[in-house]
Amino acid sequence: MIVIAGPPGSGKSSAFPLAHFDVDHFNADDAAATLNGGCYVNISPEIRQEANRQFEQFIADHIRDRESFAIEATLRTHITFRQAHRARANGFVLVMYYVAVGSASMALERVANRAEAGGHSASVQTLQRTYHLSMGHLPVAIRQFDHIFIYDNTTIDAEPRLVLESHQGAMHYIAAPLPRWLRVAIKKITALKYER
Repeated sequence: MIVIAGPPGSGKSSAFPLAHFDVDHFNADDAAATLNGGCYVNISPEIRQEANRQFEQFIADHIRDRESFAIEATLRTHITFRQAHRARANGFVLVMYYVAVGSASMALERVANRAEAGGHSASVQTLQRTYHLSMGHLPVAIRQFDHIFIYDNTTIDAEPRLVLESHQGAMHYIAAPLPRWLRVAIKKITALKYER
């Protein structure tokens, strides 16, 4: 199970296209656009709901059949972690590539630029909330996934920078300097370890 994760506007699709992993893959935004006549703009709640239903079915089918797959997720909710738990129980190795930028305002600006070019978007409130929820769930991902590679994509026109690599919950590589958004997440991980 491969998950490309991060807040909207972080550059997930550009940095790690699902097709490059050479396994079955599913992108809910692309599915919604297909259902919307190929257009990423003005997608109705009904179409979004159907795309999400297809997304969840895709994951359930692949877990049941033990077939490798790759997906994108914002980590806005805990559903990816529940799916990962089921996948591990069926023998999957859990791998995540997490991509983020330095602030919610930067992510919002990039989503706005994408929308102007005909890409998908959402309300400012939804995007801001998703950014902070995703960041808040990153410590959970680091503890739960077998292998996680975290990238900072703040610098425009540059390759995302690997800033943390973790295996089985243990951090094996930490870049210097660390971006502020990741320092906050690491503090939360440390706090959780001491609470155990």
